[in-house]
Amino acid sequence: MDTFKIKIKGYDKKQVDDYIIGLSSQFEKSNSELRERIKRLENENDELYRNLCDYRRREESISTALMNAIDKAKEIDYASKVRFALEGERLSDFSRKWTAYCKNQVNKVSPRHAQTTSAFIAEMKNALQSLMGEQLNLGAYVNEATIEHENEQERLKDSTVA
Repeated sequence: MDTFKIKIKGYDKKQVDDYIIGLSSQFEKSNSELRERIKRLENENDELYRNLCDYRRREESISTALMNAIDKAKEIDYASKVRFALEGERLSDFSRKWTAYCKNQVNKVSPRHAQTTSAFIAEMKNALQSLMGEQLNLGAYVNEATIEHENEQERLKDSTVA
């Protein structure tokens, strides 16, 4: 604190007034700097809040997109298994028809050719069954597709009842 000159009836009024004016201007300057800083911080806070809201909207969009992608992947997986099983059934039907046709043709040829053709048919039938039964494992896909189909029918029946 500054010292004031002592005059008659107390301190020098001009010095005290000048000192108070100086303190007042320092206070005003400090106060305005703090107000400016508060304003900057409020603006920064508002900007950060807007960014946070934007990120939350993006998060919801991404989450929804991921859920839709997962559902679509399951749908595609199920459809491919069903198509694969149906193609296996189609190949099995083709095999039966081809075998029947070959047997029919055997009856039309000489016995020597018939025996060779029968052996060839049996060999091809075994090879086709091996391919379809062991390597492709169609039975598992057909069973799985049937189970999923029945579950889906049950789910749909339950959802229409509710």
